[in-house]
Amino acid sequence: MLEIVFPENKLEYIPAFITLAIFTYFAYRTVLFFQKHHNKEIKKAEALEQELKTASWNEKPSSR
Repeated sequence: MLEIVFPENKLEYIPAFITLAIFTYFAYRTVLFFQKHHNKEIKKAEALEQELKTASWNEKPSSR
């Protein structure tokens, strides 16, 4: 089985904590970026949908 060894000097945890904090911060910022981008795309899609709906109402029926 794997042996788990904890460092006796607790100062060795500091670089690991700093690295964890940095990666957590950037992961959080990445999620915010994707949410912001997603909301912009939804607004664009809704605007396009409204434009297509108004265009379909303004079309003249074709005579056959």
